[in-house]
Amino acid sequence: MADQGNQTPPPAGKTKIGSILAWVIAPPMVIIAHATLTVLLIGMIPTFVAFLIDRHPMKYTTRTVGYMNFCGVLPYAVQLWRGANDFEAALQLVLEPLGWLIMLSSAGAGWAIVFMVPPIVAAYLSVTSEIKEKTFKDRQKDLVEEWGASVRQEALGGARDGDDEDDDNEDDPQSANLAVT
Repeated sequence: MADQGNQTPPPAGKTKIGSILAWVIAPPMVIIAHATLTVLLIGMIPTFVAFLIDRHPMKYTTRTVGYMNFCGVLPYAVQLWRGANDFEAALQLVLEPLGWLIMLSSAGAGWAIVFMVPPIVAAYLSVTSEIKEKTFKDRQKDLVEEWGASVRQEALGGARDGDDEDDDNEDDPQSANLAVT
């Protein structure tokens, strides 16, 4: 696992500028886009729950659920922008049962990704590593057959006494055991 202590924080100037910019831009955006923010805040509740549950420093679960949840909320925000962009229209969109179904099911798709993809990837990696291991063992066996058991012994870090006779002594159980492992 990667060492979390080696991550360097962003330069102090960029963080300060970003927070100042957010505090300057946020209040006018709340006033101008209050209807859109209402739809986003109510529709993104599953993402806020994922944020509270997610303990990983990089918040992978929150990101996955949030991206999918945003995909479910975005059509209603666009519908709001195309029509009457006021608080009443936003509440009407949010209170629509089909809207809730779409927003929550898109967040559910994010949760499905979170729970289903890691076991699938683990199974894939397990199978590929077994295939690689079998390939390496077959190659090792071929090399031992071609060069003799002394090749295997030297690769393990030391030669036995009487390595010269190993080529003649192929039926030796110890050399056969070395060739298999």
